[in-house]
Formats: sequence, structure tokens, C-alpha cells
Amino acid sequence: MVSKTALHEAAHVLAALGHEIGVLHASIDEVILRPPGDSLERGRHHGAVAVGYGITALAGGAAAPGTGLSKSDDLLLERALFLGSWSDSPDEVRRALSALADSFAHDHRTEIERLAVVLEQRRSISGIEVAEIIEGWGRDQ
Repeated sequence: MVSKTALHEAAHVLAALGHEIGVLHASIDEVILRPPGDSLERGRHHGAVAVGYGITALAGGAAAPGTGLSKSDDLLLERALFLGSWSDSPDEVRRALSALADSFAHDHRTEIERLAVVLEQRRSISGIEVAEIIEGWGRDQ
């Protein structure tokens, strides 16, 4: 059985990648993402970027209840709420993002658990290694 910490961080990685957010590094303790400006520069609407970053910030806690938000999760969520608040109140945006993160964690549970096992074993992997691992899953199918 993998730790809640590994599940938490694996969910961050998969949520980020699922929302076209680059992962620079993942470890058993934290995930380092490309800054939000990269997505905006590629022409993504601020609302889509807000959703992606919000789900990524909250996915860890959704996959591993009781693990809460780390300082970096909290900062990422703040950015998402700021971007999303251009159209709705921060409380409404957070409620919506929480529901989406819960759904993401449920729908991707198998992948989250698979990546959590890798994080538990290796303790630290680069963004390139994350991509290689996930590509390997596609070949396994």
C-alpha cells in the first residue's frame, strides 16, 4: 500500500498534465510546475488556466483525504482563484474547483495509484521521467 503523501503528489502531477500544465519535477514531498504565464502565453484563456491550476492544487487532497494543502498548494490555489475571480467570486470558484478536483481524483484513481507507487519507490523524478513513465503506460495497454 502506498502512502497518502505519494497519492497526494501523484494526483498533483496527473491533474497538471491533464490540464496541459508542464511538470518540471515531482518528488514524494512536492511537485514543481511550469508557471501559469506559460499557459497564458500559449493562448489559453485565463478561465481555463484558472481551472487547470485550481484542480491541480486541490487534486492532492481529493486523492488522499486528510492530507490538506501544503504551502505550495495554497499558493497555486490563490493564483487560480485570482484568475477565476475575474468572472465569479473566489468562494464560488473554490467550491466549483473542489468539486472538479474530487471528480478528477475519482476518475483517475488507477493512474494516481500507479504513479504513487513510482514516487514511493524512486522518491524523486524529473518532468521528463514523468512523461516517459506515462508514455510507457500507453504502450502497456
